[in-house]
Amino acid sequence: MKAFRTILTGLFLAFTAILAMTSCNNAANQDKQANQAAADTIKKDVTLSPENKNLLYQFPTPFEVTLMLQRAKAGFIFKITNSPANVTKYSTEKAKALNLGIYSADLAYSATYNFVDETNKFIACTGKLANDLGIAGVYDPGLVDRVKKFNNNKDSLVNMVTKIFNKTNDFLSKNNRNQIAVLVATGTFVEGLYLAASLNQVAADNKPISTVIFRQKDNLDKLITLLTAYNMDSELKPIGDEVSKLKAIYTNYGLEADKKLPQQKAAEIGDLTESVRDSFIK
Repeated sequence: MKAFRTILTGLFLAFTAILAMTSCNNAANQDKQANQAAADTIKKDVTLSPENKNLLYQFPTPFEVTLMLQRAKAGFIFKITNSPANVTKYSTEKAKALNLGIYSADLAYSATYNFVDETNKFIACTGKLANDLGIAGVYDPGLVDRVKKFNNNKDSLVNMVTKIFNKTNDFLSKNNRNQIAVLVATGTFVEGLYLAASLNQVAADNKPISTVIFRQKDNLDKLITLLTAYNMDSELKPIGDEVSKLKAIYTNYGLEADKKLPQQKAAEIGDLTESVRDSFIK
């Protein structure tokens, strides 16, 4: 069930964002028109095997990754997140799903550190993209007041996300949205890894953050396996090719748990993750 929590971390707040009328939502009508003109590039005839669906359930939520970063005494740096201003430029279904995952990770990052203004910006962006993808309608309008109530209580917010998770799970499953779920999971995973690698370069003692990165190896392997199911899809195969580049993190730099990483190696891992991530947000 964990993978769809990844999705829900950003998605369940969608209805809130629509009502908020933030700057990200002001362009909604314009983007909707562009969406109608754009071809639906993601094939709907690819069916995940039961084994791959199980893998999809096993991904960590973005909260789990950012909480690990917080415990590792990593700081909050807003400028390394995907700029909320970028949300208006994502016009295809693939770009919107990938960046819904990316903004979900950024939302978890800002919420974990209780940066309220930044959190609200990412709420608006995840809400807009979820609405564009036809996912926002599963949420109860009564969530608005509950979100306000838990805005400054991280633990309560995470618990609420967990309870609402099943609704999103059912929606995506019943509507054959596995491709969207995989793309969102991809964006979330890559952004989480990128945040960790970026913070690792500026940490006084990078051993704890290097350990966080090291512990993502199994999740990377699972993600690559999932994306392999779409190798015949000309739109999704490049995503898998980009993600596969991240395997070098665990083979080329001497990364180990509970071991400090030389600054040069940390910088090289940072450059690699940034390159893959930038291919998704451009």
